[in-house]
Amino acid sequence: MSVVDDAARAMAVRQGSSARSSAPGVAMRPSPIPPRAGSAPMPAGRLYRSRNVRWVARRPPEAIPARRGASGRRGPRLIPRYVYIPTWGLHDEPAETDTAHRKLESSRARLGLALVLTGSALTASALVHLVRYILLVVNRDRPLPEFLIVASDWLTVFVGVVAFLGFVLATLAFMRWVLELRADTYASAGLADPRRPGWVAALSGLPLINLIGAPLVLQEVATHRVGQDPSLDADLVGRRLRKLWVAWVLVNVAAAAAIVARLVAWRSDSLQTGANALAMVIVSAAISAAFAFWMARRVRTLFEAAEAAPVPTRRWVAVG
Repeated sequence: MSVVDDAARAMAVRQGSSARSSAPGVAMRPSPIPPRAGSAPMPAGRLYRSRNVRWVARRPPEAIPARRGASGRRGPRLIPRYVYIPTWGLHDEPAETDTAHRKLESSRARLGLALVLTGSALTASALVHLVRYILLVVNRDRPLPEFLIVASDWLTVFVGVVAFLGFVLATLAFMRWVLELRADTYASAGLADPRRPGWVAALSGLPLINLIGAPLVLQEVATHRVGQDPSLDADLVGRRLRKLWVAWVLVNVAAAAAIVARLVAWRSDSLQTGANALAMVIVSAAISAAFAFWMARRVRTLFEAAEAAPVPTRRWVAVG
């Protein structure tokens, strides 16, 4: 009896549960899942929690108020303009090569000016000595006034001193030009000058030594410049240097001959010896003045490329 009652009771329970699940409007509640052993229980009221996520509350777009003072102008903005030149920003600093080139141009201009002044002083010296020579020739036949002889003596000494000072000035300017020329050449090549400035100054400035030293230091410059600038002709630059050296040798030979003649005339009482020495001084001063003016023009184009031949505006055609 009890077994039949238990079976009937179980059947009734199954029928009741199926009826509740099939009834409309009744939701089934999921059976609670038992937590795993060792896990922390989930707090009530929060479905998701993580340390790497942060919840931020934002307004909807329609709730954001409009900006105050916003202009309704649309389109491209105006280009900003300055009523003055701004002084801020980067400044272009000149490179070392530009500084060396500027110094070279300045030293070349000073050398040209010194050569022109020296040539003018030597020309004046040659003229004064020529007048002195004419007075000596006239004095052989008839006596001259005392004041004229004294004036010629002092004027000869004065122009001689001025010519000597001009020679010193031109020599110093030439030494400076050679130093700046070598500095610019080696700076453009990214090299250091192998010779010390003191040796370069001695080779290019000391008398008689510069007959060999000046062509040497200039030839080194020519070698580097021809290698750097393809427009330069090595043969043309070499001919210019050889002409300069030959003219410099002639000037030194004439100056040495005039000095020797003057020393001989001072130790001699002969009027003819004095006149010959004076003639040598005139020739030497004239040659030195011509060389100074010639070099003042040549020093500008010594290491420049050859100028192109001008194209004639009129062409002649043979008519047969």
